[in-house]
Amino acid sequence: MWRYYALATLIVLLAGSALFAQRLAVQGWKLHAETRGTPSRAQGNANAGFVTTPQPFFSGQGGWVLSALPGCFDQQSSIEGPSQALVLHVPPARDRVPAGTTLHAGDCTVLVRSDDLWVSRGKDRVRVPPRASLYRVSDGLTLVYEHDGNTDVRVYRVAPAR
Repeated sequence: MWRYYALATLIVLLAGSALFAQRLAVQGWKLHAETRGTPSRAQGNANAGFVTTPQPFFSGQGGWVLSALPGCFDQQSSIEGPSQALVLHVPPARDRVPAGTTLHAGDCTVLVRSDDLWVSRGKDRVRVPPRASLYRVSDGLTLVYEHDGNTDVRVYRVAPAR
């Protein structure tokens, strides 16, 4: 019985192959779409159609924001811990930058307020939230940010104003 199944399978394969080959010979294989007419010349340059968009503005707040502006401030050191443990790392009160002072560093403008700092660079706006104070030290600025019983002390070298 298996011989009849093998013979029937062979007949189906031969007939199917013959029909498939005949159809390919008549219609042929098309590897590309048919085009009519003459192609048009390319116009413009290779960059036509591309639009340059400006960088999106940046905004944020936290004790880290001056570190996010490397063209203006270069962080030298950072220490964070319980406020009582870092008392010796906070500069003396006489070195504190008074509220209302505006500082320029690189392309950045820093507005020192009574309890926080605002920094702007172009469309970028960042803020060190309340309980922040800025101190002038011999080699730059020291930012002290107190939050949740902890103190974050960061020392920065300031980029020259442009």
